[in-house]
Amino acid sequence: MATSLRDRGLAVGYGLVGAAGLLIPLLVGLAVGQPAQGGVVALGAFLVTIRANPDPPGVRLGFMLAGVLVLAAGSVAGVLLAANDLLLIPVATVAAALAIRFPVVGFTAPLALLLTAANPLPVDPVPHLVLQVAGGLLAAFLLTLPWAWRRTRPLAATLKETAGSLADLFEATFDDDRWEDLRGEVADALQKARTACARHRWERRSRDAERITTALRRVFYEAVTLRELAEAAGRREEIEPLTTELAARTRALFHDDVEIAEVDFAARIDELRGDRPDDERELLRLVLLRQIDHAATRIRATLDQARTPSMRLKSVLIPIPRLPAQSPVTDAVMIVPRSRSMRMTRDDPGFRHLLRATLGTAMACVIIAIFTPEHAQWLALGVLLTIQPTFGETLDKAGARVGGSIAGALIAAVVLLIAPGYGWLAALIVVSAGLGFGLYAVHYAYWATFMTMCVLLLIDIQAMQTWEIAGFRIGLNVLGGAIALACVRLLWPRGEAVRLRNRLAGLLKAHAVAVRTLAETTRGRRPEGAAELAIRKAADEAERVESAIAAMVHEPGAGETGHIADLLEEVTRVRDGLITLTSVLREDPGNDVGPAPAVLHAVADRLERGAEAVKENGPYEPQGDVDQKLSDLRMWLGQLALRRLDELDTDPADSRTEVRRALLHAAAADHALKALADDSARVVSLATGDP
Repeated sequence: MATSLRDRGLAVGYGLVGAAGLLIPLLVGLAVGQPAQGGVVALGAFLVTIRANPDPPGVRLGFMLAGVLVLAAGSVAGVLLAANDLLLIPVATVAAALAIRFPVVGFTAPLALLLTAANPLPVDPVPHLVLQVAGGLLAAFLLTLPWAWRRTRPLAATLKETAGSLADLFEATFDDDRWEDLRGEVADALQKARTACARHRWERRSRDAERITTALRRVFYEAVTLRELAEAAGRREEIEPLTTELAARTRALFHDDVEIAEVDFAARIDELRGDRPDDERELLRLVLLRQIDHAATRIRATLDQARTPSMRLKSVLIPIPRLPAQSPVTDAVMIVPRSRSMRMTRDDPGFRHLLRATLGTAMACVIIAIFTPEHAQWLALGVLLTIQPTFGETLDKAGARVGGSIAGALIAAVVLLIAPGYGWLAALIVVSAGLGFGLYAVHYAYWATFMTMCVLLLIDIQAMQTWEIAGFRIGLNVLGGAIALACVRLLWPRGEAVRLRNRLAGLLKAHAVAVRTLAETTRGRRPEGAAELAIRKAADEAERVESAIAAMVHEPGAGETGHIADLLEEVTRVRDGLITLTSVLREDPGNDVGPAPAVLHAVADRLERGAEAVKENGPYEPQGDVDQKLSDLRMWLGQLALRRLDELDTDPADSRTEVRRALLHAAAADHALKALADDSARVVSLATGDP
């Protein structure tokens, strides 16, 4: 989601619509001479609009209407607790816990509760509740209208960018320096495309987008296969024109002005075969070239099938350049918390985060009850909006949160001092809302600055404040951030470091399952597609480990994690090898698949033993089974090559024999299986710490 918001069309569209939800009630309030009442409606609209921040294009009316009910409940609780600071402690703590545990509640409830309880109401309680609910309903319906920015991104433009990246990958087949970077870029782009399609299933054209996404994923797998085969076969001068053609075909899905120079690769192979190479190595090289031709044929067929849906999709394509971003925003911005299962045990990271947040909120409310500072809600809000699931994430957000809040509070104070009129306040509220919503995913500091400014001005327009209150606001925000950091630093700060061993064991286990699934698919015991699904699940485990390492950066005593980065690079190579074998082993070997599945099972055994060694923190003892199975494969390959040469001597025109089919199968798999064996050995070595 965060990436899609960097697109200028979506950022501007969401910012304008979010700001309009505040502009309408403010203008009506000024027109009828009731600016304070207009401010109450605008505050309700703001508290419901923030629920759309994580996914503006995909937010649903039902989810937003649920936010209106939550807003009403929080406002009622705030009115009842306005004069009872002691009772505020348990109620606000429970609201914080519910916000984290249930995404449908979100932080709308605690925000509404604290803002209502800590500020004098400009109108009676019942009209105040009605006005806030009206603002929430306005925002809910306004945001879920079929705006253009909800349709144009990220479907069409994302798929266009993905196809372009995939075309670049074909062009870099023989460029070792660019290949790895482009491969990761394409994998990320495909994941974003899948997410975009899942988020937009309600759109009429989503079926076309899903077809294109599936086609691009298949082409990606074939591109990896082609790269592996090309490295084994050599002969760059023959293969490079083919990769250029495939790059052009891929790019032509969304560009009409691409020239495609077709290459008759099969004819070139026939010419080489006509020379009757008597060297076994040259014969096997021709076998690999034939497999490359088969991969290219599958790529062309897949792209041809995607041509029609791409034509329908790009007819509504609006090119949108990306808004420059200083740094990405993670899902840790907990305006609407992530939904996941939670076990009520301290070992569960979600439950630990819930405990930290509730204890921090309770501490802030105790300070409020004892010292009763003015605008005390900013202390509790500072805790809630800063604290994150891990110490590293909290530390990253604390600086931006405190700095942005200080900047927003100072701007609001200066505005109040220089131009305290209602008209100026309303204008600046709308501007800050538009910038806050539009720049939410560009950098968290922007959101913290403009969100703080917007809320402060909304409070000011309801009841004019004084310059001195700005100092209290800044101090309370700083103290709230300090409480959040203290909670995460003192309560289970090494959460990711402690769990790292289990995560690594799960990573190895997932890749072992993928390898074994491919072996069973090759023998016909599993349906087609099972191996690809297992490879994707293994990639998900790698992403979890990568996220854990990123969160561990600031954890005390976490130690060096450089070897984990090397491990993740190696498991990527393992998945690339599996992708290659998924395509190569799809070819019909005839009556006997040979030793290839046995090699895969041996590799899976190696990874599983490595997973057990990592989990138990014990030694890893190599068995040598993989090397033995590879030796069997090479003996099998040599026997097939000799038998095929005998067949050619007997009948050179006979190209449909069982021996030839088995030879093609084994020769194509040999290089990829050897690479997979080597990569898996390095993975286990890095994971277990054995040299």
